[in-house]
Amino acid sequence: MRTCTVSSQEAQAKEGGEAQQKKKKMAVVVFSGSLDRLTGVAMLVSGAVAMEYNVELYLMLWAVHAFKKENVGKITHLSEFKEFEPEMAKRLNWYDLIKRAKKLGSVKIYACAGSAAVWNVIPEDLELVDGIIGVGEIVERLAEADVALFV
Repeated sequence: MRTCTVSSQEAQAKEGGEAQQKKKKMAVVVFSGSLDRLTGVAMLVSGAVAMEYNVELYLMLWAVHAFKKENVGKITHLSEFKEFEPEMAKRLNWYDLIKRAKKLGSVKIYACAGSAAVWNVIPEDLELVDGIIGVGEIVERLAEADVALFV
C-alpha cells in the first residue's frame, strides 16, 4: 500500500493558492434613488472592482425607479443639502461610473421582484440590470458575501 503525506507547509501553501484564486464578494442592497447616494454606491462599486471583488447590487424600491430607462440621467434630487442640487446634478454621474465598473470587472445588478412589481417593470425596462430575483435569494446571497452593505 502506498501512502502520500503532505507537510503542513505544503497544505497551507495549497490553501493559500486556492484563497488567492477565490475573489472576495461585496453585496450592496441599494434602496435609495437619490443622486448623492447612487453616486456613493457607484464609488463603492468602482473601488471594489479595482480591488478585484465580485460585486452584486440588489435594487429595492427607489433604486429600481432610478434604474428605469426613462429615469437614468434625469435624477437630480439629493437626500440632503438641497441647496447643492443644481451644482451636483452637473458634477455627479452615478450611471456612467457603474456602467464603466461593469465593463472592467465582475458587477451584477439585480432588481428585487417585489420592488419591480411596485413599479410594474420587467428587466428590459431597466438599465444595466442583469435580472429580477426574489428577496429570499437576495438574503441568501448577502449571507454569503464578504462585505454586505445597505445604502
